[in-house]
Amino acid sequence: MRPSESGKMTFKAVASLAFVAAVIFAGFKIIPVYVDNYQLQDFIQGQTPYWLTQRAPAEAIRKTILAKAQELDLPVDEDNVKVEANQSKVTVNIDYTVPVDFKVYTWQLHFTDSSENKSLT
Repeated sequence: MRPSESGKMTFKAVASLAFVAAVIFAGFKIIPVYVDNYQLQDFIQGQTPYWLTQRAPAEAIRKTILAKAQELDLPVDEDNVKVEANQSKVTVNIDYTVPVDFKVYTWQLHFTDSSENKSLT
C-alpha cells in the first residue's frame, strides 16, 4: 500500500491546514476593522461639502464625527479628531489606532483619515 492511500495525514498537510485556518481567523478579525474605517472615511468625505455650505462650527463637526465613530465601534476620542472650519474651508483630520487581538499577539492598526473642502468663492 502506498503512503497516500493509508489515510494518514502528513506533517505538511497538517501545517498547511493550520496556516489556512490562521489566515481565515486573521481575516475575520482584520477585515471588519478596515470596513468600519472605510465607512468613517466615506462619511467624512460625503459630509465635508455639507458642513462647508451650512457653515457648521468645528465643535459640532467634531461631535458628529465622534458619534459616527462610536456607531461604528471605532476607538476615536476628541484628541484624535482635528477640525478646522471657517467661512471658506473645512478640514478634518482623524488619526487613531485600533488594537486587534489575535489571542497570542495584539496588532495595532493605525489609520489616518482626512478630508478638505474649499469654497469656490
